[in-house]
Amino acid sequence: MKLPANLERFREGLEKTLRQSNEITFTLEETKPWESKLGGCPYLERPEDYPVGANGRPMMFLAQINLEEMPPLKDFPDKGILQFYIEDIEPYGLDEACKVLYIEEYSRDEARLMKENPYRGHYEEYEPFSDSGKMNFEQREMPLTTSSEKFYELFYDKADKEEADALHDLCYASGSRIGGYPYFVQNAPEYFEDGSCDEVLLQLDIDDVCGLMFGDSGNCTFLIPREDLLKRDFSGAEYDWQCC
Repeated sequence: MKLPANLERFREGLEKTLRQSNEITFTLEETKPWESKLGGCPYLERPEDYPVGANGRPMMFLAQINLEEMPPLKDFPDKGILQFYIEDIEPYGLDEACKVLYIEEYSRDEARLMKENPYRGHYEEYEPFSDSGKMNFEQREMPLTTSSEKFYELFYDKADKEEADALHDLCYASGSRIGGYPYFVQNAPEYFEDGSCDEVLLQLDIDDVCGLMFGDSGNCTFLIPREDLLKRDFSGAEYDWQCC
C-alpha cells in the first residue's frame, strides 16, 4: 500500500485492515437489460416480476450490478445479477425495508426481456439522480474507514496533527463502491459498529455525471452480514441513507 512518508509507522496496522473494493464510476450510456447500471430498466422478464413494497406500490429501482462485469471480490458471488430496490415513499424509503434480489442465472436474449422500466415515471418519490448511467469498476485495496470507531482507537487518537490529517485523507471512504468499507455522512448505524452487518453490497455517493445525490450532499449504503453473503441470502440486507 502506498503511504505518505509520515504514516509509515502506521503501515503494519493499516495493512491488517485492508479490504478489496470495486470503485464505481458512471458514464451516460445505453445499457443492455443485464448490464450494471444506475436507474433505468432492471433485468426483468415480465412486469409481474417487479417487486412490490409493503405499501402495495412498486418499489423504486436504484441500481443493478452484473457480478461478471467487475473484478472478483472475496465472499461475493462471481456470477449473476444483484438488484437494489427501496420503498417508493418519502424520503427515499428511509426506515423502510429494502429489497436486494439475486438473479443467479439470466438470459441475454433481448426478445425475452423488458426494454423499459414499467414503473419509472410513476414513482411517488423522485429518484435521487437526474440521469441513468452505466457502471464501470476499478478495484483497489482500501484501509479502515473514518466512519468506524476502531479507526480512531487504532490510528487517529495515536497520531499527531499532521499524521491525523494524513490518516483522514487516506481513510476517507467517500465514493460509490461494492465491497470495501462504507462512509456515513453522519453516524454509523449500530449494526455496522457492532460488526453484525458490515459487508458493503453497494454504496452510492455523490456523482456529477448522473446528478446522483441523496438529500443535501448525502449518500446511501446497503450492508449485509458476512454469513448471509456467503449463503447468498440477501433478505437481511440493511439500507440507510444520510445527508448533511
